[in-house]
Amino acid sequence: MLSKDTRLADYVSCLYPRPGVESLLLRLQNERDLDVLLLLAACWLGCGGRPATVADWRAICAWQSPWHQQIIGPLRAARIAVRGLGGDGELYVLLKESEQGAEWFQLARLEAECLRLIPADDAEPDCLQHLVSCCVGQGVAVSEALRAQLQELAERATDNN
Repeated sequence: MLSKDTRLADYVSCLYPRPGVESLLLRLQNERDLDVLLLLAACWLGCGGRPATVADWRAICAWQSPWHQQIIGPLRAARIAVRGLGGDGELYVLLKESEQGAEWFQLARLEAECLRLIPADDAEPDCLQHLVSCCVGQGVAVSEALRAQLQELAERATDNN
């Protein structure tokens, strides 16, 4: 089980570079329109043994949505547009750095919100349950194919905690 003292940003710094995690998260983002920060938080909460309901995840998603829609989404769209238009490499880098900076900033805020809503507990880690609830909270139906992707992410998230 993940230590209760592990910060979300520290957890993400360890999880994201694991083989296959980045590509899986980007597929979930691009193909399923899922918020990567919320998926990472779901892994962190699930691996930390903090139980959460779908209602908890709906509240977290509602809290996160304005930031994602008004800050991260437009930065990502601008970065992709610059790349797609054969734009300036320097501008692309600046936009990517801004997008990533906004994501790291939001991770700290997201951690505080998750800890406020979901108290510490000694529950068994259940990363998959959190990922499924996170998807439902974002309004995404969990098909068998999506569940398989979430299972893969949960397995990668629970390796070597």
